[in-house]
Amino acid sequence: MDKQNGSLKNIVVLVGLLFLGINVYSQDILIKKNGDELEVKVTKISDVEVEYKKWSNQEGPSYVLPKSDVFMIKYKNGDKDVFNESDVSSVSQLEQVPVVSNLPVKAQPAADNADLIEQFNQVDNALFESLKTKWKDKKAKFWWGTLGVTRSSVLSSAEVQISVSTEEKSYPYYPSRYDGGLIKGFYGDKYTYFEGKYVIEVVNKTAQTIYIDKANTFRVESDGNSYVYYNAQQTTVNQGGGSGASLNVGAVTGAFGLGGVANALAGGVNVGGGSQASVSTTYAEQRVVPIPPYGKVVLSKDTPVVAKRSQLRYDHFKMTSFSEDCVDIRMPALKYGEYRTFSEQDTPGMKRYILLYSTDPEFKSSKQIEFALYVKDVIGAKRFSSYLEGIVEDMSGQKGYVIKSVLVGNEL
Repeated sequence: MDKQNGSLKNIVVLVGLLFLGINVYSQDILIKKNGDELEVKVTKISDVEVEYKKWSNQEGPSYVLPKSDVFMIKYKNGDKDVFNESDVSSVSQLEQVPVVSNLPVKAQPAADNADLIEQFNQVDNALFESLKTKWKDKKAKFWWGTLGVTRSSVLSSAEVQISVSTEEKSYPYYPSRYDGGLIKGFYGDKYTYFEGKYVIEVVNKTAQTIYIDKANTFRVESDGNSYVYYNAQQTTVNQGGGSGASLNVGAVTGAFGLGGVANALAGGVNVGGGSQASVSTTYAEQRVVPIPPYGKVVLSKDTPVVAKRSQLRYDHFKMTSFSEDCVDIRMPALKYGEYRTFSEQDTPGMKRYILLYSTDPEFKSSKQIEFALYVKDVIGAKRFSSYLEGIVEDMSGQKGYVIKSVLVGNEL
């Protein structure tokens, strides 16, 4: 019996020693080349990028990092992937265009850039005056605030100008909380309110077409996570009975005379629907977006697609893109009517934008414009979702007050 017990103990010790040599993690660990470690759930690794979700929010949005920025991934089961320059292999022609033969050149500020930044950062004191007088020793449920732009930003280059504005009416849905499924709610402009969102416009200052590569256009959050503006996934919506026709974006793009990369990327994408008893419509984003001479485009905006309208019940719809928001900013606690102002250095939230554009549809040369927005002035409030005019009147105490800043906000 003692001999058997001794053998059993030896086996247990041996198994224990084996497990000591195996590193098992409770989540995937992504280690960037700059030394940062992220707790993630890796969902996809392509030839050029790594797609993942935050481990703490696996139902939330997907994030993308260039493969060249990743040093190692330690998987939950103990496996490892180590990346080096040779791992970033060539991709198919569709994926690799536009690939510039030279690295993008950083866009230099135009003569009016400093004035635009100064104008953007002007303090709109009157906007907050009335609400300041209603200060109470009671925790605020919401916050309203204005955006500032960092001094190093480029809002205006030789070719383009960046414009940021308050979105007066939008939907109460956010990419970080949306799973891509059907939304049951009221669809239509009359059911939208001020939701604290804003939009970014890119203005073409030249007499020639400017092309934006959305796959190389990013927003970088305060925590270092990045969001790419090109969504390669398609959104399909089934729209009741009837029949429909199929529309090829490539044909439309070609008709407008957009050749080269723009036409190659758009060609063959079916964005229209089918026949039979139910119509299925597929929506796909265009990677390269042309801006006509002296025209402008919105970088991203709340875009709902209706699937079913109802007279008596909720409508059904999906969101295919979103406006800019401040939902993930960690705002410190505020009292009702409490006003605070922040600098670039101590702001609770900053978003950096990197946009790639070219005057060449083949992107043989390109420029990169960078700017950053941060939460500058904030005040604690009682209510949030409402019409913008009423909120501004409540804050300023003036009916018809015209805001001079970009107004944003969110729940506390």
